[in-house]
Amino acid sequence: MEEKTETAAQNRKPDYNRHSLQEQPIEFYTQKFREADPAEIAARTHTDYNEEKQRFTLRFLGRDYSISWPGFEITPQIADNSGRVLILRYLLFAEYEAFSNHFISFRDMPSGDLYFGPFQGRCIFRFNHKYGSRKSVFQKVLEGMGATKVDYADACYDVELLPELYIRFILWEGDDEFPASSQILFSDNFKKAFATYDLAEAGGVCLNAFSAWEADHA
Repeated sequence: MEEKTETAAQNRKPDYNRHSLQEQPIEFYTQKFREADPAEIAARTHTDYNEEKQRFTLRFLGRDYSISWPGFEITPQIADNSGRVLILRYLLFAEYEAFSNHFISFRDMPSGDLYFGPFQGRCIFRFNHKYGSRKSVFQKVLEGMGATKVDYADACYDVELLPELYIRFILWEGDDEFPASSQILFSDNFKKAFATYDLAEAGGVCLNAFSAWEADHA
């Protein structure tokens, strides 16, 4: 039975490649959203849906958003287009699974080795370049955003991207002998929620949110 459920979930997910965001713009996903059954979305993702108001309530990066169906109007607005697409992909394709406090690397995802290069460039290198020599700023941003501090490395925080889906950002500061280094891990239930390459989008959306928070609180 579990095997059939996993197969059905995989069949729902589109075959993403490294240019998926460009090839399937937000209009593509909003049309799919209009055609979808909101009750099925709510049941599959455990997302609250008010049938009378025709609105979902979804927590995204620590904040509750109201999302209309079928129009996909988000309140408050999300300026980051990648974040909007990520929410659409989540509602259209994700399977809910509770957080088990177990994390995996990008390479542990299906075909993770194949997509690791783009993920490393877009997320890990970017994260390292932005905060490798600014640990205190990284700590201020993550704590300001309500992330959970983890007692590991020089600085480590768990960010809840979507309900029960956590991304762990790990930072080791550089010194005279060693350069700064970083790692990004994902709660293992991401396998049920997203296709592998979506994790590069997810990491990028978080880094965009860090930059936005930092700019707003400069």
